[in-house]
Amino acid sequence: MSITFETYWPLLFLTAVPYLWWVRRLSVVDLSGRHLLVSTAVRSAIVALLALALMQPVFYSSGAYLSVLYVLDVSQSVAPSAIQEAMNRIERINEEGRPAHSGFIAFGSNSMAFGSLEEMQRVKVSRREAEASLDQSGTNIANAIDRAIHSFAPHHLKRLVLFTDGNDNAGNLANVLPRLKADNTEVYTFPLETRAGGDVWIEGILAPPTITAGEQFPVEVHVYCQADTVADIAIKDGGKILNTRSVALKSGMNRVAFETTVSGETRTAVLEATAKAAGDSFAENNVFRESAFVSGRPRILYVEGYAPSARYLREALTVEGFLVEVISPASMPAAAPRLEAYDAVILSDVDRKSLSDSQMQALLAYIRDLGGGFILAGGENSYGEGGYSKTAIEEVLPVTFEVKKSEPRSVAMIIVLDRSGSMAGQKMELAKQATMAPLDLLKDTDRFGVVAFEYNFRWVVEPQPVANKAAIRELISAINAVGETNIYPALRDAYMQLIDAPEDVRHVILLSDGQTFPEDFQGLTTQMANSGITVSTVAVGTVADRDLLANIAKWGKGRTYYLEEATNVPQVFSQETQLAKSLREEAFRPVVKKVVEAFKGIDFNAAPQLLGYVATKAKPTSEILLESAAGEPLLARWQYGLGKTAAFTSDVKDRWAAEWIRWKDYPKFWSQLVRETMRRQEDDAFDFRVKRDGEFASVSVNAVQKDGRFRNNMRIQVRVTGPGQDAEVVDLPQVRPGAYETRVPLEPRGAYTFRAFGENSASPLRMLAYSYPDEYHFYPPNLDKLRAISAETGGAFRPDPADIFDPKGQTTAVPMTLWPWLGSLALALYILDVLLRRLRLWV
Repeated sequence: MSITFETYWPLLFLTAVPYLWWVRRLSVVDLSGRHLLVSTAVRSAIVALLALALMQPVFYSSGAYLSVLYVLDVSQSVAPSAIQEAMNRIERINEEGRPAHSGFIAFGSNSMAFGSLEEMQRVKVSRREAEASLDQSGTNIANAIDRAIHSFAPHHLKRLVLFTDGNDNAGNLANVLPRLKADNTEVYTFPLETRAGGDVWIEGILAPPTITAGEQFPVEVHVYCQADTVADIAIKDGGKILNTRSVALKSGMNRVAFETTVSGETRTAVLEATAKAAGDSFAENNVFRESAFVSGRPRILYVEGYAPSARYLREALTVEGFLVEVISPASMPAAAPRLEAYDAVILSDVDRKSLSDSQMQALLAYIRDLGGGFILAGGENSYGEGGYSKTAIEEVLPVTFEVKKSEPRSVAMIIVLDRSGSMAGQKMELAKQATMAPLDLLKDTDRFGVVAFEYNFRWVVEPQPVANKAAIRELISAINAVGETNIYPALRDAYMQLIDAPEDVRHVILLSDGQTFPEDFQGLTTQMANSGITVSTVAVGTVADRDLLANIAKWGKGRTYYLEEATNVPQVFSQETQLAKSLREEAFRPVVKKVVEAFKGIDFNAAPQLLGYVATKAKPTSEILLESAAGEPLLARWQYGLGKTAAFTSDVKDRWAAEWIRWKDYPKFWSQLVRETMRRQEDDAFDFRVKRDGEFASVSVNAVQKDGRFRNNMRIQVRVTGPGQDAEVVDLPQVRPGAYETRVPLEPRGAYTFRAFGENSASPLRMLAYSYPDEYHFYPPNLDKLRAISAETGGAFRPDPADIFDPKGQTTAVPMTLWPWLGSLALALYILDVLLRRLRLWV
């Protein structure tokens, strides 16, 4: 028992006490001497009490004051009857001991503190994380003890009474036990019985991280049961049953071995083990999932702009062992994770306007971050000046979509324009605007002409250099609509004007909205194409002969467009002009610029001619493998991020590659190019593993070269995608020679995917499948752990209540601050002093 003061300077106020007594002697008030004596004594006491209060005195009372906290495990693994029995025991123990302070904590995956046992009995519980409730899907003893450490009454002897089965699966108990010892907190433990009832659960699957499709591999299923029983164990792959066994299980852990196979393409397979046993009391732990990388047929996503021609490349790759999925541009995924299932993506003759920005950004992320392969194959829609310029597609490719400025090509273009009566009105005005559109794209030295037709035809603009644009526009503006539709004579005369033209590019654009007289259009346009003159067609409106116009474009080696309304005609004409400037539609033999592995076994000297390509410009760091006769890139490749990309500026179908698709090495050429470009399936020098460790995933990479040397000082990162498809990238630090490790928290619960990458190496996808909470392992109580906790903290295992409240000779000094009492007494005396001044006593 003692008193301490925080400060002593308020003692100076006591010097006022003698002054009060001296003033009393000089007082002239009409009061008796006894009255003045009492009043002065009261005032002196007020000053003394205020001075003492300002000194902040603290009174320490010594004794065996106990603060006892009861910590109760209410998780799923504890039997409900055991929880109720523990609450009854807590009530009896607390009534017997009557400690100076007691508190109550219930816990599962989280913990909550209560002021009374009745409050704890009314707590809301949940089998998953929920607001203002106890989550029973885990056992986190460390979290509960941490809450208890902060809940003890200060300056008391500390006792923690723990009721649990000891099977914790979250938190780190080793981190909190030293804190208990440092605070002299004794822990008394009572074991709780776990759920029983002949439960059977699958605890894990042991399988090789990499398996080969079609080859047998071993699988070991770890099955735990609470009592001897017979169970049917099955192994599945994506719902397909691979193998089943009926097994007699012994109480405890059982290891059930299988030999099985998987089939299909290269992928990450999720192996699923299931157990069925008579009398099983808890079904939620009867399924377990584990991932394995399947090395099988590479999977290719083939996006084709013209579906009827997709069969050539698809059949070539299929023959070479690829799984090829052909889709339209509209069906291409707009999120990188949806592309992750493919080893490579091929885009063939796809118009830039057919793809959204999000689709192109997804493709970029797939290549850069996920190590996917990408090939852009040519065609009049894929390349061309302005096509994919300044887009994500251009960024990932080894070429740009700009025509070399140093080699301008001369162009002769003739517009064959329908001016029949059905074109009258706004349709005619838009057609005239479209006819003027090429003038802004052609050079002054290029030649341009317009022939307008109805039943007859006339040259509105004789073929001439486009330098005098104003005069040409004036002539076009004067066109009016009248008469019937007769295409053939006008088209034939356009051919006659161009047949001897010296320009590099000779191109005809035919626009019509109606039906024409039957003629030998195939013969005419085939003759034009053989002469190096290309013909494109634009069908406007539902009445137009779309089939004929499409065939004219096909025979004339051009493009065909169908527009229900005429509003987009000007844009089509502009696009046609741009294509005419960049397309190289002439027969040539590819020139091998660099011999690479992708060309192994291919004799390019025996390769047939290609009939066209698109002019592009190689980027400075790209690798040019094939060139045209003019020295322009035909096949180029490079590394972009973790992936590889290639650009083939000719096409893969029956237009420019019409002879190539019949070439015996066509399948070999494309299969070897795709294999060189696609994502690497497995790197022996980059062993990537992921396993669950409680609330964390243990992620590791062992980087050892084939000669045994460690790959040190690598910058390795892991891309982690959670259950909500939210992705984050974490660093993998080096922990020893060639070894890189980290732990990733698994919050929220669910399935996670992992891919490691570093220095041009990318691992296959690893999946950490979420089967069920570890809480659903209903092991017997861990008595050894509970004994160890009590022994380490000076407590006892299964103690008598008297042991909990035995201070063992220890005492503690409980402080009590006195200034509130002194201040209150001074206030009471002040009121008395006021009364003394109002009343006359001892008259």
